[in-house]
Amino acid sequence: MLQESVFFSRAFRGALFKALSCLCFAGIYGCVHYFSHLAKTLGIPPFPAPELAFFETLFALLFTLPWALKTGKTAFIITGPSLYLGRAIVVALGVILWYIALSQMSLVQVVAFKYTTPLFTLLGAHLFLKENCNWGRGSAILLSFIGALLISGGDLFEGKTSWQDLSFLALFPLGATACHALAAIFGKKQSRNDSPQTITLYLLLFTLPVFAVASLPEWITPLPWQWPWLIFMGGLLACAYIFLSQAYVAAEIIYLIPVSFTRLIAAATIGMAFFHEWPTSWTWTGSFLILGATMALCHYEVKRKSLSAT
Repeated sequence: MLQESVFFSRAFRGALFKALSCLCFAGIYGCVHYFSHLAKTLGIPPFPAPELAFFETLFALLFTLPWALKTGKTAFIITGPSLYLGRAIVVALGVILWYIALSQMSLVQVVAFKYTTPLFTLLGAHLFLKENCNWGRGSAILLSFIGALLISGGDLFEGKTSWQDLSFLALFPLGATACHALAAIFGKKQSRNDSPQTITLYLLLFTLPVFAVASLPEWITPLPWQWPWLIFMGGLLACAYIFLSQAYVAAEIIYLIPVSFTRLIAAATIGMAFFHEWPTSWTWTGSFLILGATMALCHYEVKRKSLSAT
């Protein structure tokens, strides 16, 4: 009973931190989408994706420093610097591709493409982390992926777009998704040796110069009304990375995959409330399929661990 209770506590904390991280990321996506829509409405140049990422990372670093410094000098001690550098490059590339996609596609459709992540993550976790993927996990991930296909392919099924257009636009979110999946693998490996504070701090420190260099060719000085939004995005990013690092410490990466689908629900809500992007029947069908798979996996994991502990 004690082992079962301990497992459930860790699993619950991992899922909760992951869900909170997803909500923060969804808020950031809404802000990026807002910048793009407002630029078109006002007829002003839109923020380049690298510059937008640079400012939010800068402010996120400022928000994160007090939390990281509470651990003292240990926050600056890392194992495997090459792993940190590799993750920073992958994250930076993924963010840039993701923000470009958000400026070209509807919010809920872009986020739906992210749910090809389980395929990349499943493969990476099996190859690099030696985590087991049993039939319960595999079934939940497969159902979730089918749900994402229904959401993202709605316009195609209804004849509103072509394979060529969808394939070109899909390159941006799919490329970003592959980067995010690889970054998750790196993050989980880091959590085995380093604290959440260290992981978060160095991710921001290493990605900041990458975004800075990428921003220089098309630099646009922010307008006065844009600064509060950039600061707000930085706060959301700091919270998202903090929650994500805590989730990796608490639970296995494959177990956390379906929990990330809360991001889709949050993105759909933001899209409807602020941008009048109403989900279609394909979106609702796919969303319920994803939700059902997530709930089934959580139930399966708790039951499986309970049986193994007896």
